[in-house]
Amino acid sequence: VLNSGEPVNGGSVRSPVGEGRERLLQALFDEFGETGPSPKLSMRQVAERLGVHHTLLTYHFGSRPGLLSAVLSEARRRDNLVIAAMGKDLGFAALCRAIWSFYSNAEHEDRSRTFFHLAGLAVYEHKAFQDFAADLDDLAHLLEAAALREGFTMVDAKQQSIIATACLRGLLLQRLLTPDAEVDAAAERFITSLTASTT
Repeated sequence: VLNSGEPVNGGSVRSPVGEGRERLLQALFDEFGETGPSPKLSMRQVAERLGVHHTLLTYHFGSRPGLLSAVLSEARRRDNLVIAAMGKDLGFAALCRAIWSFYSNAEHEDRSRTFFHLAGLAVYEHKAFQDFAADLDDLAHLLEAAALREGFTMVDAKQQSIIATACLRGLLLQRLLTPDAEVDAAAERFITSLTASTT
């Protein structure tokens, strides 16, 4: 049983809130992998898998969407570290291609589904998903830095990174909805057009 902020044997010893939350997040990754728990699982079901009381999850994450958002934000933070490391010397189009390759990989499909599930919720409940929405800029910042390395002005780099991020996410959503080779071909065509626009 994971002891993360609950009294032990009726005692009153508690982990600090932040520490307890971080330990729960790690336990979620250990139990469910990088994709986190399925959106179809209830908080009680997730808690049972972790061996904790469901109120502990509610205390740290508030709700099932809050829990999924926290897991996905941490997964995306880890992803961005990987992408930043492999893309530190890449040009703008090459980094877009690396990002597409990373997220279109079958092993990330469940995480992508969770991302779009939460993005849909965030459209209707923006205040409840402010942290999730704020994290959306991280990928654009990586692309913006690549554009600046290629000599774009600050304004152009920012706009180009927003366009590329939106297009790649749209193509990824299309791939989830209608998985066929045409979507991958369209993604490659889009990325090739970026190469032409930067020369």
